[in-house]
Amino acid sequence: MSILFRHIPAVDKILIDPNIIEASHGLPHLEVTAIIRQCLDELRREIAAQNVAFSEDEILSRLVVELRANKRRKFQPVVNATGVLLHTNLGRAPLPELATKRLQSLGQGYFNLELDLNTGERGSRYTSVSRLFNLLLTGEQGPLEKNTNTTLDTVVVNNNAGAVLVALKALTAGQEVIVSRGQLVEIGGGFRVPEVMAASGCHLKEVGTTNRTRLSDYAGAITEQTKAILLVHPSNYSIVGFTESVPREKLAQLAKERGLLLIEDIGSGAFRPFEEPLVSSALRHSHLVTYSGDKLFGGPQAGIISGHKDLIDIIKRDPLLRALRIDKLSLIALEAVLELHLEKAYHKLPLWAFANLDCNDIKLRAEKWQSQLGPGLQGEVVQTESTMGGGSLPGETISSWALALQSSQLSSAELAEWLRQSDPPVMGRIVQDSVLLDPRTVLPSQDQLIISLLQGGVTTCS
Repeated sequence: MSILFRHIPAVDKILIDPNIIEASHGLPHLEVTAIIRQCLDELRREIAAQNVAFSEDEILSRLVVELRANKRRKFQPVVNATGVLLHTNLGRAPLPELATKRLQSLGQGYFNLELDLNTGERGSRYTSVSRLFNLLLTGEQGPLEKNTNTTLDTVVVNNNAGAVLVALKALTAGQEVIVSRGQLVEIGGGFRVPEVMAASGCHLKEVGTTNRTRLSDYAGAITEQTKAILLVHPSNYSIVGFTESVPREKLAQLAKERGLLLIEDIGSGAFRPFEEPLVSSALRHSHLVTYSGDKLFGGPQAGIISGHKDLIDIIKRDPLLRALRIDKLSLIALEAVLELHLEKAYHKLPLWAFANLDCNDIKLRAEKWQSQLGPGLQGEVVQTESTMGGGSLPGETISSWALALQSSQLSSAELAEWLRQSDPPVMGRIVQDSVLLDPRTVLPSQDQLIISLLQGGVTTCS
């Protein structure tokens, strides 16, 4: 058996091989060494199991492939030509230039994260963004104008699931929370609303059916142990056909009559000029509203809780808030995005700009891509539909155009892989036997990257 291991070179020898040096360029030395050792261990197990030998060239070739694959696992720019504006796998909402510039200027040094510069004493990381959120919300048709005794406040955590979790724990732990069966959704990554509720310590009480829930279902389920009614926006799907649900206005009236809280998770976090579900509309009736920062709001990942100040104060005192608090870089970006909303500078938000691109301009870009196709590539410009994605505006689409790309040498799956393995990677979507490349979600500065890739044709595929 030892003869079969004879051609496995020493790690030191591998590290000075020119092909290994080229493939590992940009990787830390310790990481390269660890990858090589792991690959060699796997190779030894393979040799022992199959009783076969590998030449040194074969071994080095394997290591080069693995090193290159490891590079592709690291964060890097990707051209999003899928037509999905909030692509969860690609980071959802791109940040505006103001946010990235502020991240660079503040992130590379020290800044007053939890320092009150006026007093010199310790401050709160939430102060600035809370104030800006409150200004934004009260500026949108006065969400709490019907109850002048109520003061609005906002607190921010790491994501919307965390926002729901800490709000329920702080306000309803040990008590019942009523939810319609049709709203017990599963969100990204396999997390389900009932599991989040269980983690908070409250007791889930389901009412109604998957497709129909009436006000009488909620009313009949209330007991002395009931603390709140939870409304959950079904962000990843829509139920059509024989359906019935209860408007928040009626649930708010029921909650008021029975002394309950009405908590609403609207997920997407829409503010004008987007349409419903608007955060401000929800706050006219619900005591608390939770929503995301990186969906329709167009900012970084964040979970935002807005609502009655006395309830927000209770949440701020809960120990779980510290475990779920938003980090400093996300706060920097969030503050910048809030300023753009307050200035109504929506055109500076990439998400809003993508959603409102002119269809004729999109078609012209797709036609330009088509005119540059190299060897082994064919395509036509076709009408298509872009989607918001990210669990936002389910069932709604935006008219668009795309290059339907095909190859005489590759299947649609192989063509998609070829695009994904390019530098930079290009992500399209497979429709029937074509790969659709939708310019709506491609930055104009990336057009030339796509053109250069297409000009080379599939013969460049190694």
